Amino acid sequence: MNSRKRLLSILLALVVLAGSAVAIGAFVIPTAEDLLVQSLQTSQTITDGHAIVEVSLDVPEQAMSGTVEAWGRLDAGPNGEPAFRVEVLTADEADLIGTIAVSDGTQFWVWNPAQNVVLTGQFEELYARIAEEMAGQEFDHEGDFDHEGEFDEANIPETPEEAVAKLLEYFTAERAGSEVIGDTNVNTIRLIPIPEQMPEEVRAAGGLLNVWLRESDSAPVGIAYTGSALGSGVARATFLEINQGVADDVFTFTIPEGATVINAADLELPDKDALEEAAAVEPDFDLLSPTSLPDEATLRETTNVRGAIVERYGLPDGRSFTIAQGRTSVNLAPAEGGESVTVRGVAGMVYTDPEDGRTLLNWSEGDIQYWIGGDLTGEEALAIAESLQ
Repeated sequence: MNSRKRLLSILLALVVLAGSAVAIGAFVIPTAEDLLVQSLQTSQTITDGHAIVEVSLDVPEQAMSGTVEAWGRLDAGPNGEPAFRVEVLTADEADLIGTIAVSDGTQFWVWNPAQNVVLTGQFEELYARIAEEMAGQEFDHEGDFDHEGEFDEANIPETPEEAVAKLLEYFTAERAGSEVIGDTNVNTIRLIPIPEQMPEEVRAAGGLLNVWLRESDSAPVGIAYTGSALGSGVARATFLEINQGVADDVFTFTIPEGATVINAADLELPDKDALEEAAAVEPDFDLLSPTSLPDEATLRETTNVRGAIVERYGLPDGRSFTIAQGRTSVNLAPAEGGESVTVRGVAGMVYTDPEDGRTLLNWSEGDIQYWIGGDLTGEEALAIAESLQ
């Protein structure tokens, strides 16, 4: 009998210990907010770094990807300018491969070996040129930043904790698992925009951010913007080392023999009117219009975003959505969380967020891609798509 009681006591003690271990483990596992704070704390300690970064971008009228190797050192110039060196290792456009951008903190060089052209200049000269150009510009201050009234230095975060708290006023942060990038174990943090905190244009376009933080010290390893009606982009380091020291000669550059040298201070800056005229160019494809919309939806704005026509519609209750269409040679690729659907007789993808009542629908017809996203149900987005004529 005593042996049985003793065995039961031991088993009970083991159960209690196991439960305590689970409780303690749940308590010490850092939250998404904790990891973001740690990331900023680590970033504050960085003085130099070396990384190999994969980059991809897919937006209307343009898709590109490549790999760069980069070195950097903070506070190298007289006014705190960084020193850096970036070399293009791979790129979709062959002419970009081998391009090198270098700065010692005072002077910079950008060399394209395919054309053997070097763009160079002094930062001080470039600052003066930009200031001169801006002094002659006229700005429409309606809705612009009010330097005298709205800027309050007291609102600038002074600590990582305050910075993350400010970020979380606009985004919901959640842990989204862990994975391996290159040889590095990373934690994935998902930042979901809080709709009522975002400008209407951002809400209508949709999208969320994924941030990858190194498991050992929460150093930022990469970031991705996905699920937007206006495209996506990813940058992530397959190799990263910080505070290991970088030799001075990494930040020097010798102009190759026979290269054409262009001084950046002599370049003509883009004309504002010319940029606006370029944005207003009519699309070179047949623009489709919806014949069926949610009740009382009205067209609020039409913009040209790099060749894609984006129409923003508003609803009386403050909700909004966009219809975007543009020419591209990039095929739509299924993304995590999406559902395959048939749209206008072709394959498409729909992404829905039941909590926020938001949807993104995209598909392609030939070399034209279409996006419908915003404060819609999946059924409403499909109904709009089927009504396009």
